[in-house]
Amino acid sequence: MPRPKRLLLLGLSLVSASFLGWSIAASLTSQTTASANRTDEDLQVEPHTRRTLLDILLAQGRFEDALIVLQPWLAEQPRSLNLALLSADLHRLTGNTDGALKELKRLLRLHPVDAQVLQLLVLVEQTNGNGTKALQDLQKRFSDQPPGSRLELGLLVADVQRQDGQPQAAAKMYAQLAAESPTDSRPQLALALLKRDQGQVQEVQALLQQTRQRRTAAGGDTILIDQLAVNWGLSAARINPTETTIPTTRAAADRP
Repeated sequence: MPRPKRLLLLGLSLVSASFLGWSIAASLTSQTTASANRTDEDLQVEPHTRRTLLDILLAQGRFEDALIVLQPWLAEQPRSLNLALLSADLHRLTGNTDGALKELKRLLRLHPVDAQVLQLLVLVEQTNGNGTKALQDLQKRFSDQPPGSRLELGLLVADVQRQDGQPQAAAKMYAQLAAESPTDSRPQLALALLKRDQGQVQEVQALLQQTRQRRTAAGGDTILIDQLAVNWGLSAARINPTETTIPTTRAAADRP
C-alpha cells in the first residue's frame, strides 16, 4: 500500500488541480493576505474574493477555513465537479473521511467513470484501510467500459496496482491500454517508467523507440520522448536510430 507521504502528496495535488492553475500566494496583494487572517465569521466573503482567499488558505494549509469559504460557493454551484472534488479532498485532509465519501458517492452518481473522482475515492478508501476493495471496484468499472474509451480509467487502475506492489499487473494493464489506444503515447511511457524503476534499461529503450515511431507516424512531435531519454541517461542513437551520427575523432580512435 502507498506510504502516508505518498497519500498526502496525491491529495495536495488534487487540491491544486481542482483550481486548474489559479495563481497562489506569490501574486496576492497585502489586502487579500490580511483577509486570510480574519476570524471564522469574517470568512463569509463576497463571491468575487472567494477564489483569492481560497488560494491563500490552501497555500497556508488552513483546510478547515478553506471549507468554510467553499461551502456557500458549492451551494450555489452544486453540479460543479471541480468545487465538489475540492470539498471532498478538504474533508479528507481535515480527517472527515465520512464527509469525503458522502461527497464522492454523490459525484459518482453523476460521473460514474470520471478518473478524478475515482482517484480521490481510492485515496480516501486507502486512508480508511479499504484499499484492496477500492482497487477491485476500480477494476470492475474498467471492465464494464468498452475498449478504446477507458484509457484514463485504465491508467488509474495500473497506477494503483503499481503503488500496491503489483508491478506485473500494472505492466499488463499498460500493455493492454497501448493496444486499445495506439495513438496515445501515455500507456507506453508509463510502462517505460515502470521498467526504468525496475532497472530494465534495454526494455526502456525499446519502449521509447516504439513510442517515438508511433508519434512520428501520427504526425506528432517527439520532444517529450527525446527529453525523457536524455533525463534517463539513455542513448539517443538507440532511441532514434534513423538519425546519422557523425563520429568524433576520439570515438573513431576508440574503435577496434
